[in-house]
Amino acid sequence: MTERKFLVNGLTLNFVDYGGEGKPPLLFIHGGSAHGHWWDFIGPHFTDRFHALAIDLRGHGDSEWTEEWEYGTRHYIADLDDLIENWGLGAPVLVGHSMGGHNVMVYASRYPEKLRAMVAIDSPSDYPTNAVDFLRGISERPGKRFKSLEEAIANFRMLPRETLARPEVLRHAASHTFRKTPEGEWMHKLDRRTTIREPINLGGDLANITCPALYVKVLKSPFPTLEQTQKMVAMMPHGKLAVLPDSYHHAMFDNPAGLTAILKEFLRDIS
Repeated sequence: MTERKFLVNGLTLNFVDYGGEGKPPLLFIHGGSAHGHWWDFIGPHFTDRFHALAIDLRGHGDSEWTEEWEYGTRHYIADLDDLIENWGLGAPVLVGHSMGGHNVMVYASRYPEKLRAMVAIDSPSDYPTNAVDFLRGISERPGKRFKSLEEAIANFRMLPRETLARPEVLRHAASHTFRKTPEGEWMHKLDRRTTIREPINLGGDLANITCPALYVKVLKSPFPTLEQTQKMVAMMPHGKLAVLPDSYHHAMFDNPAGLTAILKEFLRDIS
């Protein structure tokens, strides 16, 4: 596992490279306020058939921030398009969780011919107004600062907070989440302006996702509901639905083995 950089739309974005160079690319895309290392318990299992990488989206992890606010869905999919056009690795499979899955579905609805396949995990096709308002409120509050990395790791929390993850899994993710400030304190690497969302509601555009597509419904997560996800998948010409048990929203932490098995089954016939 190494880290590498790509220049994307003028920003230096960080990637976790799990290996498999020379094989078809498989790009994992995290959700809001997360980073590429959230996939560390998933990505290494796919290097037998794919060149597996995980991105730190702009403003997240070790990727650059923007000077002005540029963290809407349109900005993330513009980054994906610039990356795929110029990274020299060929057409990828995109796997996105939560906000990352929303970005993947929007991208796939516009550029399905540029993808081998796509996977969305517990992601909304449309964002409710109250969710957008709630996230904007987070951006208006200052981030917490901690006296040490250990204190920061001990205070690591996800949103939503429900989880079945083992403590060592959460500690691993937390260890890549914080940075040291010039004052010697520790704080989240995230640009908090990323929680100001301007999503692109898909609606009928789901029908434009003509590449092979999988939606993973996480059973213990209340939104989207199973009925909503069934309707979403029914609109995709080649859509499939899988249900992941024993997991809340953060599937890569709660049930990495189950999620890996679902992804491997779907990708078995993707060349």
